[in-house]
Amino acid sequence: MQKQKLINYLNEYLKISDFKDSSKNGLQVDNSKTEIKKIGYSVDASTYIFDKANEEWVDMLLCHHGMFWWYENVLVWVPYLRAKKLIQSDIALYACHLPLDAHSEVWNNIGLLKWFINVFWLNEDEYSIENFWFYNWQSIGYVLRFNRKIHISSLQTIYSDTFGLQKKLYNFWKKETIQSIWFISWWWGGHMLEAFNANCDVYLTWEAAHHEIMWAKELWQSIMLAWHRETEKIWPKLLAYHLKDKFGIEIAFLDEKY
Repeated sequence: MQKQKLINYLNEYLKISDFKDSSKNGLQVDNSKTEIKKIGYSVDASTYIFDKANEEWVDMLLCHHGMFWWYENVLVWVPYLRAKKLIQSDIALYACHLPLDAHSEVWNNIGLLKWFINVFWLNEDEYSIENFWFYNWQSIGYVLRFNRKIHISSLQTIYSDTFGLQKKLYNFWKKETIQSIWFISWWWGGHMLEAFNANCDVYLTWEAAHHEIMWAKELWQSIMLAWHRETEKIWPKLLAYHLKDKFGIEIAFLDEKY
């Protein structure tokens, strides 16, 4: 596929102009190629991911956390090493941050939510979905409420492990069953009181600082930490498969476990 057509499609499909973001969303590093035959996808843009992209003969890399944010002004130290790797390998880099967290099709947080709907075998009349946190008028977080009680151990069964989340459950409410989960792939401490006031059984998020876990215990707000990479590896995969289905582009997942 022609590179510029692909970039134009991604910009429009992901609605990157609708978001005010600390990430410089869109094409971050160009290459000399006019055709994109193979795309690699990952959560992060890093030197070891670029090495794997080169080994896979990737023409363009899609990632959630790109190289350039509001604080990068010069190419020194790690930013220089990353740029050097990409340019020497002639690999383009396309990054998309918040627009993917809120996207209606290749989403991140609602993708987690819908996956749990399938794990719990919930029918459409057994649950409801609520928006609970907005960024730039776009919903980022979601609440799943369901009618029947589900044992809390189901959050950590072999079935939920197939999703690849590295989960740590703090059952501060000491509940045996649950009927609601809040999902946000975000630094979450500021929303803990909201979850508590909304009578949320479990707050599923990525990571928490020590003092935030202390707050949760003091509030008796049960939380589940699923870690940043694990919760945010969803959208690059969904986006890559979308491009494969629509345009027939070859794709490759670039694992980044460290």
